[in-house]
Amino acid sequence: MVVDSTIMAQSSTSLRSSPKKKVNQNDDLIKNAAMNAAMKTVSLVSNRALPNEQEAQYQAFFAYGVFDQKLEAKALSSVMEKYQRRVKPNEDKKDDLVYSFRAFFQGFTLSFVDAEPSEIAVVSLKNVDISAKWNKIRSQTATIRASIGFLQVDNHCPSAPFPVAVRPNEKMDENEYDGDELKKSNENSQVPFLLVALTFAPEHSSGITCFEQVKISPKDVSIAVDLAFIVRVQRYLLGIQEHFDSCSTSETSYGYGGLVAYSESRQVWPAPNLVKIFEDVEYSAAIGVGVGCQKNYFESLIFLPCKVNLSVAPARALTSVQSLLEGTDAAAIHAAVRKGDLLVKGASNPGLLGVKIGSKNRTALSVIRGVFKSIVVDALLRCESAVLVFPGIAFNNHNSNTQQLTTHLAAHYLAAFRGNLPALFGSLSAFGNPVGLIRGLGDGVSDFVSEPIKGLKKSVAELDPIFALDGVARGTGSLARHTVGSIAGSASLLTETLSKNMAVLTLDRKYAQRRDRKSLDREGGNFVEGVGSGGVKFFKGVMDGVTGVYRAPMRGAEKRGVEGFAKGVGKGLLGLLVKPVIGLTDAATDVMIGVKGSVECGGGGLKLRGTRRVQQIRPRRALYGRERALRSYNIADASASLLMMKTRLAGERFWSQHDLGNRVVLLSVRRLVVLDWSCNEIQTVKFKYVKSFEARKIPIPDGGSQWAAVIYLRVSRRDGGQVAVISCQYKEIAVELCTQLKRGIAASAAYSQSHS
Repeated sequence: MVVDSTIMAQSSTSLRSSPKKKVNQNDDLIKNAAMNAAMKTVSLVSNRALPNEQEAQYQAFFAYGVFDQKLEAKALSSVMEKYQRRVKPNEDKKDDLVYSFRAFFQGFTLSFVDAEPSEIAVVSLKNVDISAKWNKIRSQTATIRASIGFLQVDNHCPSAPFPVAVRPNEKMDENEYDGDELKKSNENSQVPFLLVALTFAPEHSSGITCFEQVKISPKDVSIAVDLAFIVRVQRYLLGIQEHFDSCSTSETSYGYGGLVAYSESRQVWPAPNLVKIFEDVEYSAAIGVGVGCQKNYFESLIFLPCKVNLSVAPARALTSVQSLLEGTDAAAIHAAVRKGDLLVKGASNPGLLGVKIGSKNRTALSVIRGVFKSIVVDALLRCESAVLVFPGIAFNNHNSNTQQLTTHLAAHYLAAFRGNLPALFGSLSAFGNPVGLIRGLGDGVSDFVSEPIKGLKKSVAELDPIFALDGVARGTGSLARHTVGSIAGSASLLTETLSKNMAVLTLDRKYAQRRDRKSLDREGGNFVEGVGSGGVKFFKGVMDGVTGVYRAPMRGAEKRGVEGFAKGVGKGLLGLLVKPVIGLTDAATDVMIGVKGSVECGGGGLKLRGTRRVQQIRPRRALYGRERALRSYNIADASASLLMMKTRLAGERFWSQHDLGNRVVLLSVRRLVVLDWSCNEIQTVKFKYVKSFEARKIPIPDGGSQWAAVIYLRVSRRDGGQVAVISCQYKEIAVELCTQLKRGIAASAAYSQSHS
């Protein structure tokens, strides 16, 4: 219904100018105005003279009486010209231009390398699509659309409990679907990870930015992080900010700060002052001007709902070999997180989350406090697949500035997060993840009901009763597997939590760290493997407890004399009581994990929901030489660098690798190792024992010859020979191997001379 704007305006004016004692008279005026408008509307509808939408818009804009008369075509054209002159008085339509822009990128890979240097994270984006369309005088609708098809963040910190930190939450495996459900799954996989669509209305003379539609569509996401990864990424970002701040305040040779200076053009790129930018925005919002206070009108503003599957773990301490490569700071961060020495944002901690590095428990009270703190942190910050639901929000005909809109959205999502707290606490591993247990049982019951129905429908369509029987079998098997798997998974979390806490009570930090690293191998396996692994761990726990009785006092006496000996006796007796119990609980954990793995992978029916494993986009970047130089990414070098950590070269700096077909040559800065197809070491050559080398042909037993890299040694090997031969298939490989060997020996000699 179209209402006379003149009548309503007059009624509103009379209301505001009337004294309070004439409220009844004002009510009568409003009623009469509404009645007159309704009667005139009915009359226009009856006479088929009701103005169309375009006529009504222009009449209302110029305060024409909507019910007075219907504009003729000539009058309507005159109104349109007045409207165009009012909106754009100085623009000519002939000079208008339409701009259209689109950029599509198949993918990006962003590598985060800290100052050590060491790669800590990799961000992968695929199918990035950005498009925009607008005209010069802004008299038409303008659109901006940006979408990210896929996003994944890989955690490349060593000993990470979750190798993939952020990814789209796609639980189901394709083999769980049939027919139309498989098609729906494929369509869902094509939905972008994030979609932002903006539609701007033509520019208004008031200066208010008018949006016809704003749509934010996020996809369900899975987040699995450990606290050490969060702290290291935060430290990396704060380091970038400090670098920008130092660049903006430091003086270059040209008299002012900058990021990059070109000696030829004498051009300097100024560094952005991030702190000043945010301060200016806050100041503008405080005084009521600037971008933050710009009025915006939203005809339609939509944020679609999303789900976050959250898993959090404290951290695992680094081994001595990993600490050599990661640096002392990174090793200290992992150790502090493992102990529970966390700091929240404050004066001494500029980030949201920090750690207290180098703290030691020197008194009995501090030891008890440290044990309690470690247990509490591990219990509260270790959750398994907590499902957080964030509902959507929609505004229609909403008018606000950016600051008001941000405050409203923050309050909405904060309230949604508070509503998810019961699910978050119910997913804690310390309680056995009861929410996950209930979810698994519910999935089993759902399959028990839905699978027979699907089978019956297919039997009717195909006129074959075998599909109905198959549906009953699939539903029953799914109920059994979900029930057994969920109960076994919950029980394994309880026993694992008990084992971790009891390991802290032993006061043997190295023992607790060894348990953390060995828990990496617990994933997967079946019931038989679980029973075997559990028996070994129970026996190992008993042996650790017995041997610790005399080993702990000896280690304590070597470090601190009589005082260390006394402490070692206490640790040994405590370990004798606790470590066998830890072995028993570890055995129970492995058995439960084996049971869960058996029901997940066996039976040939429906698999447990959410059991698909995800992999990193690529292996961790290789860094070269003693300086750990950064080069273009090479997947062969990255794979060889990871393989080197499983050989005697672990902890040494990577230099290069060569694939010989059925063998591979790994070169560090100190020596080379030749591995066969099963990664067994065939021969090892230290650079300091190399006298000379050459690439040449050598005879082979069948009477022919082949190329090889021949290395002459200064000393005899164990077999008495002084020559190492590495056969190669082609001449180019032998020559390249000798070249890399020459460079490695030269770099090793230069480093030794500089540090002698």
